Amino acid sequence: MNNQVRVPQEIHSYLWTRYLPETAYKTYILIGYLQQENKTGKVAMDFLLNANIKEENTIPQILQEKKDVLKKLGYEYPKNIKEDLDLLLSFQLIMEVADSKGDTYYIQSIPVPKLEEVLKLDDEEIKNLKNIRFEIDNQKGMDMILTMLLNGNGNLGVTLDYIYKTTKVKLTEIRAVLSYLVDEGSISIRANKAIDKLKKEDKLLIQINEAVFHQKRVVL
Repeated sequence: MNNQVRVPQEIHSYLWTRYLPETAYKTYILIGYLQQENKTGKVAMDFLLNANIKEENTIPQILQEKKDVLKKLGYEYPKNIKEDLDLLLSFQLIMEVADSKGDTYYIQSIPVPKLEEVLKLDDEEIKNLKNIRFEIDNQKGMDMILTMLLNGNGNLGVTLDYIYKTTKVKLTEIRAVLSYLVDEGSISIRANKAIDKLKKEDKLLIQINEAVFHQKRVVL
């Protein structure tokens, strides 16, 4: 159904997907589908409440992180479609309306609210969101550099120019990604100057810090 229903791009660009369990996200999509099909009132509610929505992507680490994030913000992880709907209402992503007969049903909220308009985000969570946006904006560089590291069994002794020629990633992005991975603790780097000062010919030794790397870098 995801391929048939247009999901508002703000759900992804605002990073609402960080806070939506799989079943809540699917419920949101289903509500959009019912709107698209002009299903209202009792027909829409019966279809929605009888939908067999299941959680399929159950990577333990991802699932636990989602539960922890919701708990920190004061929300329970939903266990059924009613709780999915309650969560979507709390997030102001859907609203309850009534048809001409007075029968209530749900529609998607437009415009989609921004996270900070709804959620109480502390400094740690704001930083987490900043990191997620960095990874999205630098996805190619992240993927290419991480692939190089994994292919090198977690150790690389190379020049910046070698990384550039191998990955075809801009030098500024390479430096930014390396700095990011060092800051989060996934890798350590030995070089004769700071990462942001590295030039093409400078050599660096990169090593994966396995405990942090495998915690932070989940293969989806």
